[in-house]
Amino acid sequence: MRLADVQPALDLSQKLVLRHRLEGLHEAHTTALVLREEQAGSVLDLATYSGLHALVELAVEPEDLFDPARARAAIARVAHTVNIWRNHPSLIGYLIDCPIVPDQLRLLGVERVQRALGRIIREIHLRDRRALVALKHRPAAVALAMGAEDFLYAAVGGLTPLELAPFVVALHNLAMARPVVIEFPQALAGAGQDELVASAFGVGAAGVVAPPVARPAVPASWLGMRPMRAEEAGPFVSLNGTCPPRPPRTPMVSVVICAYNAERTMLPCLESLRRLKYPNYEVVIVDDGSRDRTAEIALEFPEFRLIRQPNKGLSVARNVGLHAARGEIVAYTDSDCVVDPDWLTLMVRAMAGGGFDGCGGPNYAPHEKGRVEGCVAAAPGAPCHVLVADDRAEHLAGCNMVFTKAALVAVGGFDAQFTSAGDDVDICWRILDAGFKLGYCPAAFVWHFRRNTVRAYYGQQRGYGRAEAALYLKYPERFNALGQIKWRGTIPGLAATVPGALRRRIGWTRAADAPQTVRDEAPGILSFLPQTLEWNLAFTAIAIFTWFAGLPTLPALAMLSLGLLWALHYAWQAPLEKCHDSLNSRLFVAFLAWSGPMVRTWTRWKTRMRTVGLGGEFEARQRPSLRWLSRSLHLSYWNEAWTTRESLLERLARRFSRAGVAVAPDAGWNDFDLEVRPDPWTRLRFKTADEEHEGARLKNHVAVRVRLSALCQAGLASAVTTAVLCAAMGLPVMAAVLVALTLASVLCAVSQAVESGRLAYQAVEQCAQELNLIPLGKPTRAARRAAAAARPSAVRAPIASSSKLFADNRTAVE
Repeated sequence: MRLADVQPALDLSQKLVLRHRLEGLHEAHTTALVLREEQAGSVLDLATYSGLHALVELAVEPEDLFDPARARAAIARVAHTVNIWRNHPSLIGYLIDCPIVPDQLRLLGVERVQRALGRIIREIHLRDRRALVALKHRPAAVALAMGAEDFLYAAVGGLTPLELAPFVVALHNLAMARPVVIEFPQALAGAGQDELVASAFGVGAAGVVAPPVARPAVPASWLGMRPMRAEEAGPFVSLNGTCPPRPPRTPMVSVVICAYNAERTMLPCLESLRRLKYPNYEVVIVDDGSRDRTAEIALEFPEFRLIRQPNKGLSVARNVGLHAARGEIVAYTDSDCVVDPDWLTLMVRAMAGGGFDGCGGPNYAPHEKGRVEGCVAAAPGAPCHVLVADDRAEHLAGCNMVFTKAALVAVGGFDAQFTSAGDDVDICWRILDAGFKLGYCPAAFVWHFRRNTVRAYYGQQRGYGRAEAALYLKYPERFNALGQIKWRGTIPGLAATVPGALRRRIGWTRAADAPQTVRDEAPGILSFLPQTLEWNLAFTAIAIFTWFAGLPTLPALAMLSLGLLWALHYAWQAPLEKCHDSLNSRLFVAFLAWSGPMVRTWTRWKTRMRTVGLGGEFEARQRPSLRWLSRSLHLSYWNEAWTTRESLLERLARRFSRAGVAVAPDAGWNDFDLEVRPDPWTRLRFKTADEEHEGARLKNHVAVRVRLSALCQAGLASAVTTAVLCAAMGLPVMAAVLVALTLASVLCAVSQAVESGRLAYQAVEQCAQELNLIPLGKPTRAARRAAAAARPSAVRAPIASSSKLFADNRTAVE
């Protein structure tokens, strides 16, 4: 709360009146004061005695930022104020008020103004390390928000409760793990203020600064003190300390915990669930075959239900919890998470307000005592969410996701093939494809314990690599050429970890009170290339080639070193705790940031390159018609049961999917019906047509074109180009070696293409036989032998005698 009528100098009676007033504010659930710089001397000590904290507001004019002399004077004044009040027991931080208007900010440039204000913030942190520092933002200039701030503070005005809620959500996405504080101007005091305050707290604001209360005049004597009235205490009396306010309806929520060998984190997880403030919930614990004390710890909480089963994987355990849930809403978090007490309250409010069928929130790493644990927690690869809007998501992290039970049942629950990771991505995509809505509540967070050893971190990355390979088989159209997921939304904060990728789209407004929109642009695949295994392998090969060729290796080594530079940039931006922040820790994080994606990518490719087998007995009935120029094979079938090509395509897709092969149906823009990706090097494109005949008879035509993948074509083209360059540069030995390697690669590619064509031929024949289609092509030897064996015997029966025939005819006549 602000104190508008407090003068810089107070006598004894005024101090006694003010102290009594501050005590009344404290009893009315006020926790902190925002003081102007001139008020700090007379109020800070009284705030300490009254149990209140305080923020000191430092005024900085926009003109002070860019004139060198005025900038030095402003920094000196700020430093002098910080030196005076640092280490004061009631002081929690400083608020920098720079009232820059949008037009001026657009003219000067956001980055330039951020750098100037960043120097002031660094100066304050240098002189008072324990103090929190933030800028006072206006809605029309929130693009100034920067990572150097310890929390986000915004002064709003003229916003209705419906407009305030999305603005606070947008601030949360800019703040990420930092708290958000909202200040209301004096003009909003009175009617509607309670609703605005409740709306701000309802979407997760950490604090609200109420307008200053106009205090009636009292006698100058200290005997003129009187008790605080409710209206003077501001809106906090109406909330009665309940923040955030409960949603209008509180349906039952079933919290499902799936645990496997979670002895280390199980106790704090269940204790946090016991402290939830939501009034109507249950907890279902599914012990998935743990071999440690997980079940014993769960039995210490008799109010929670425990289900024990043999180890069947994460998705099966989630489905067991789903079927055991009695609530209308099912919330999932992991056994290595500690939930916030308001987790369910905020989540249910967000689902009810947005009409969402599912909702999620962020997960943050808690404090780790050891340096290795802290560095591993700051390494890349942690569970994250993907946003398509400030409050809409494409993917929710599995450790913090909530769904309506009806939506989960409608899509069939979780896919059992995802035993340790990837289940959250799969369920979110299936829910979106089914027409449901996924929301996001940035204030409903959980603390997620990361892997505490380097070995466990690499194990997690290998698990993610296997999960991505499994997802690729199910959703090949959602992956790029390198096997990475093509997210339609953005991962908050990801662009800041990639050099040169932080590009914000700012929606400038002409109205002074209109909220400004700020979006991070999604980095493209080129931004991440130096961090990929493919990039490092390619430039390692180029460096070796240039070394043996006697050419300068510096360009190849420079390109190879980009991966290390990317890792160092990530380590510089990594959210390391202050107790672990050192040069050695940053270098260790850089090593993890470089090696983690390599392990993940290698596991993904290794999983995808396994041998494919369709299974079942294969006896071809007709020979395919091969067309070598078009690299295709053709088959034809006849049926009199009106079996269309859709039935054949559906059977083909199901057979390949069961064999673990990626299948991508055509969306209608290509000249083929189905693309099958049996390995990273080849592609099978199925094209079908039906020829109608009278009498419900059909002739089915199937053409299968075998093509090399874009990755294989690029590799072969690079090999040929390198061999030609060596020959042109007069390096016959190197050219001969490369020609031999190129020919070997071509032979391998041709062999793989032939094997893929044989696989397609086998699949079509098996599916056609299952559908009772009659082959029309040239029969194979096995088919001719089978037809001859099934043909009736050619031996004729002996002719009956004339007397027997006469007797039979006479009987027939009679």
